[in-house]
Amino acid sequence: MFFLFGWSPSAQCGGSMTDFNGVILSPGFPGNYQSSLDCTWGVQLPIGFGIHLQFLNFSTEPVHDYLEVRSGTLETGTVIDRFSGPVVPNSLFSTTHETTLFFHSDYSQNKPGFHIVYQAYELQRCPDPHPFRNGIVIGQDYSVGMTISFECLPGYTLIGEASLTCLHGVSRNWNHPIPRCEGEGLLCLSNSICVLLLEAFINRSNVKEAAPHLHYCIRP
Repeated sequence: MFFLFGWSPSAQCGGSMTDFNGVILSPGFPGNYQSSLDCTWGVQLPIGFGIHLQFLNFSTEPVHDYLEVRSGTLETGTVIDRFSGPVVPNSLFSTTHETTLFFHSDYSQNKPGFHIVYQAYELQRCPDPHPFRNGIVIGQDYSVGMTISFECLPGYTLIGEASLTCLHGVSRNWNHPIPRCEGEGLLCLSNSICVLLLEAFINRSNVKEAAPHLHYCIRP
C-alpha cells in the first residue's frame, strides 16, 4: 500500500517522508503547477536502505522548470540526475538512506508536473574478494560507490585491474572481475627474513628496513 503524499488539489510543495513506499506529486497535479516554485521533498530511511523511483507522469517547461534528484541532502548531496521537458524519465535508484527531490519552476509556461512512486529496497555490499591468494586487499568497505585495491606479494604479478569500485543498482557487483596474482613467488633462505619482508610489504613504513635483506630471497 502506497503512502499518498498530498493528492490533488492539496498536493504540497515539498515535505518529509519516512515510509518505505510512497507517492510524490508536483503541486496541483494532475493540474498545472504554479510559477516561481522551489519545492523540496526528503525521503529518510534507516541506514542500509535506498529507494527505487518510478516516474508515472512527467511534463515541465523544458530547461527552465526542472526536477533534481540528489543522493543525500539538498545542501550537501550529490546530484543523481536532473529532469526537464515532456519526456517521462526512466526509473532510477538512489543508493543512500537519504534522498532529496528538488523542483524549480520559473515565472512562465506552467505544466502538469510529475507523479512519482518510490519503493525502498535493502542495500547490499559487493562480494567479499577474499581469499585473495598471494596478495593483499586494501580497503574493507564493500558498499556501493566504494573502491578497493589489490597488490601482489613480492615475486607475483597482478593480472587484472588493480582497483575495483562497487557498482550502483539492486544487484551489487564490482565494475571489473576480481584480479589474481600469478608467479613463482620468492623463496627466502631464512624464515625470519620472510616474516620481515611480508610485514614490510603490508606496512609500507618498514620497507626501507627490509630492503637490505632482499638478497636473501631467491626464486625457487
